[in-house]
Amino acid sequence: MRIRRARRHKWQLSFASMSDIAFLLIIFFVVAGKITQTSEHKVVLPSVELGERSKPRNIELVVTREGDIFINGSRVEAEALKQEIESYFTPDAGEEEKTVVVHADRDAEYGAVAAAIEAVNQADAYLELAVRHAD
Repeated sequence: MRIRRARRHKWQLSFASMSDIAFLLIIFFVVAGKITQTSEHKVVLPSVELGERSKPRNIELVVTREGDIFINGSRVEAEALKQEIESYFTPDAGEEEKTVVVHADRDAEYGAVAAAIEAVNQADAYLELAVRHAD
């Protein structure tokens, strides 16, 4: 008597149905998306005076070609950079007040720029890299 082996089923995945699903999702988002039309009329919105508005403290971090680091014009050692950045924050500081603009010389050593960016990250601040538009 012969014992028959059970036939194994080979799995096959049809990618044609996946492309159909992707196409249907694109159509859905196009149809369900909000389409806005801008008005051609100029409208002057009313303004109110709420008193003095405090400006956020700008924190400008500069890394020179030689690797020197300055915060708002004052030279800072790399080891004390995190504490110096944190000293500019108030306890209830928002995103605008915790934004640090980094100006790095294009010929500065990568390590010095990376250390400055890491200090901004460790201080739980928001990083903004300054670049110059190529003419």
